[in-house]
Amino acid sequence: MNAIDLFAGAGGLTDGFKKAGARCALAIEFDPQAAETLKYNNPDIPLLVKDIREIKNNEAIESCKASRIDVVTGGPPCQGFSLAGLRIPDDPKNQLFLEFVRMVEIFDPKIVVFENVAGLLSMQKGVVLAAILKAFSSLNYSTSWKIVNTADYGIPQSRPRFIMVGIKGKTRYQFPESTHVDPKVLQTNDLFGHTGKLPYVTVKEALSSLPDIYQGDGEEEMPNNPPVNEYQKVIYGHRNPGILYNHRATKHSQLIVERYAAILPGNTNVGLPEHLQTKKINVFKLHPDQPARTVTCNFRTDLLHHYIPRGTTVREAARLQSFDDDYRFFGNLTRKARYVTQDDQVGNAVPPLLAYTLANSLKEYI
Repeated sequence: MNAIDLFAGAGGLTDGFKKAGARCALAIEFDPQAAETLKYNNPDIPLLVKDIREIKNNEAIESCKASRIDVVTGGPPCQGFSLAGLRIPDDPKNQLFLEFVRMVEIFDPKIVVFENVAGLLSMQKGVVLAAILKAFSSLNYSTSWKIVNTADYGIPQSRPRFIMVGIKGKTRYQFPESTHVDPKVLQTNDLFGHTGKLPYVTVKEALSSLPDIYQGDGEEEMPNNPPVNEYQKVIYGHRNPGILYNHRATKHSQLIVERYAAILPGNTNVGLPEHLQTKKINVFKLHPDQPARTVTCNFRTDLLHHYIPRGTTVREAARLQSFDDDYRFFGNLTRKARYVTQDDQVGNAVPPLLAYTLANSLKEYI
């Protein structure tokens, strides 16, 4: 299975497809720091570090290292759909999606995988979704879409994402059956076909083997601890096993430490004592016995460790996203820089284990 990854970011989709046996014949990413992360961890992949709008058809074809492409994947930034509803073809807000379509026209793959935020469904009261489906239908793709919760596929995070799969011709894709389920459902009954499914992977299961570090501590590289459960074995890594990257904690003031300590697991900072209150009301402390809520690009300040009073590290967020421990992220930790941060790269990524599941399910359609 030969694949191309557009808007590749740090490489979550690419990594999952590779683990499923796919060959990535080309990746395209505009940001140089995200591209550095992608290239370091996947040195075998041809990579164009360029604005996709500036890539000519012949340049894309010549950069691709396969004569036939089976799958084109990608998730154009959702901001490109926010206003125009894709009804005005030359509106610049639609350009990145239209570039995705252009690449599909160039390579004419058997399958298209389009990933985006779950909120895409309600954009422009459904006009955006209808326009996206119409664009692929006009290229003779039969489309299926679903809001997928990553926790249903063994990822320790409840992350709803919009996934659309288009198959060339009249065949319609069937999404893979979930492998995991909320343990409360398992305890109730099996009337809905949950027999044989595993309970959700929890925050504690994902993070328990990581070295405990406190605010201001940690290193970009340190020895890793041995895995203590199945999930940790899966993401222990194969590039440089035994090494842990990007486990550095933000330094907080004493007041912030007190505020974070006062928040109960599974709760936000709403309702704290007056001297600990702040205008920011979306700070959430992870619950150890549940999947994490969605890992965003602001996890360093908005998503707190479940028992250490600090924000999560890049490595903790990467584990919640199912990246291998030796998958190394490059770039700055602050948004004062021009390029995307390590936080952005992790928060914007498609979880590799979700990509792996999708890739395996696509093999029967090739």
